[in-house]
Amino acid sequence: MKDSPAARSATLAGLARVLDVPVDRIAYLAEIPADDIAGLRQQIGDLLFDSTAPGLGKIAAATRVIPPAIAAKVITRNKSALMTAHMAAVMDTPRAIATARRLPPDYLAEVATHLDLSRSAALIGGLPDDLVVTVARTLADRQDWITLSAMIEIATDAHLARCLDALDAGEIVAAASLIVGSDASARVIALVSEPLASELRDVVGTPPPAVES
Repeated sequence: MKDSPAARSATLAGLARVLDVPVDRIAYLAEIPADDIAGLRQQIGDLLFDSTAPGLGKIAAATRVIPPAIAAKVITRNKSALMTAHMAAVMDTPRAIATARRLPPDYLAEVATHLDLSRSAALIGGLPDDLVVTVARTLADRQDWITLSAMIEIATDAHLARCLDALDAGEIVAAASLIVGSDASARVIALVSEPLASELRDVVGTPPPAVES
């Protein structure tokens, strides 16, 4: 991630979300580089996951007898995106996929804001292409670039190509500017044409490809 005021602002908003506090409460961190804020957010997320996973795992085990279709209805009625995200992190992947694919895309987009997407590549990768694209489109409409960038980082090649097709150039730049991994940035750049590819290289700090002599 290339450090910039916009990147710091977005990563600070993501940290505030994890801490469940208004962003103004942690505004004093605004001078810290964006990568450091993102790293702090990941460390706190890991700590929260480690502290809640054992108890949530027992709940997930107890609900295995509930068919995914019924579980999806219960989840939709409860409308607790945070709890859904926590449960998804400890459920068996096939069961989590079977349940998630029955949930409304706008609700999945809300769940994604609370989900540690770095732990959820298998879950996201198992969802239908159209559903993933709709969730990505919803996140872009909400201008939730932090969540969309994390989703892009873990997307399968097929999902990534479809998602980029559904986003305009400005949306791709906004999300790509917050991608942490250089490999993920390179994947995005490889799938877009000029002049967008050059703009992305500048945004993420990637040098242009070498010209063969």
